[in-house]
Amino acid sequence: MSAKEKQPVFPVWMMSIVLLSALSFAWALGLEDVLAFQIAARLILWFALLAAFVAALYGRRPPPLFVYELSAEQVAARALAIRCGLLGLLVFSNAMSAMFSSWPANTFNFEYLLALPFILLLVPRYVAWAGRRIGIQEDNHERFGQVLKRQRAWCWAEQKPYLLAWCVKFFFIPMMYSFLVLAMEGMVLFSWQWSPTTLVLGLISFGLCFDLLIAFGGYLFSMRLLGGEIRSVDSNWLGWFACMICYPPLLVVFHYVKQQVDDIVWSDWLLPNEPLYWLWAALVTGTWLVYWLATASFGLKFSNLSWRGLIDRGPYRYTKHPAYLAKNLYWWLHTVPFIGVHDGADLLRNILGLTFVSLVYYLRAKTEEAHLLAFPEYATYSARIEREGVFARMRGVFRRRI
Repeated sequence: MSAKEKQPVFPVWMMSIVLLSALSFAWALGLEDVLAFQIAARLILWFALLAAFVAALYGRRPPPLFVYELSAEQVAARALAIRCGLLGLLVFSNAMSAMFSSWPANTFNFEYLLALPFILLLVPRYVAWAGRRIGIQEDNHERFGQVLKRQRAWCWAEQKPYLLAWCVKFFFIPMMYSFLVLAMEGMVLFSWQWSPTTLVLGLISFGLCFDLLIAFGGYLFSMRLLGGEIRSVDSNWLGWFACMICYPPLLVVFHYVKQQVDDIVWSDWLLPNEPLYWLWAALVTGTWLVYWLATASFGLKFSNLSWRGLIDRGPYRYTKHPAYLAKNLYWWLHTVPFIGVHDGADLLRNILGLTFVSLVYYLRAKTEEAHLLAFPEYATYSARIEREGVFARMRGVFRRRI
């Protein structure tokens, strides 16, 4: 989220267009061979990400008339720091896979290992090219690289933001990529049929791909070249815990606590010939729509635990946490905790499980706010939402009526 967002969501639109076009072509081909659809899924996601990168680069200010040239020492220091981070990403993900069977990054580990030698070779060229566009100012890569080269004294306060930013990438990039590949493979193989159930399932599957593509792109493109560098990372342990419990390997704890005593969901409770069925379906679908719009509002600045610039467009114009609100409403509407219970104890267990989910997201929201309120742009935005947001208006209407 950073000072009023200057970068438009054009990269996300370009990503969406390429994603939909490439998927349509794959569906027309009717890919069934395992190798064919696996390759197609990966090509589609990387073409979509490339389109977003080019669009974001185009949306930045044009290169200045004076072309900056980094010195050989600057290139070497920055390249060394980036290479260490890239190697650390591989070591961390493989270590997590070895320690936790639930760590979902085997796809990433294998494919990244194959690509890493080429990436490492290209790093100095990228550093020099990017330096010509963003100037010669000293950056975090350079400062950390100088420490590694023993040209700069170690200072924890100076290096802490940089190391925490890499920690965020270490945790989320392998996971998001593996989830994205799996979702994209399922989308390539999806068989469309003219039926309400199939259409809804297909739209939800496409929305999942879209959501993961933005999330992965956000972590992958957190760079100053695109104006989306990580400027601050939450250092509060409670903020990290509240976030991490929503993802593997701690996700098993999250699922265990929120587990319902029954497997009945809303579509088992209502029938299509009942008016309430369609109202409930609209509410459930609406929660996902709000969530996807909230994700799209970030553009390529999506990132947990980080400050990357103020986001106050889309659903964020009306409330500070639309994605969290939408997710929680979805779980309560989807699981209908009062259905499928045999007694009061079952009902209490169901409600406590979903209350735990809401509490986790409440903690996420509050710890994020505590971190972001240190930035004047967010403090101003937060104050405006408190005065003019959707809940402030609802309170105003309620007070006038009583």
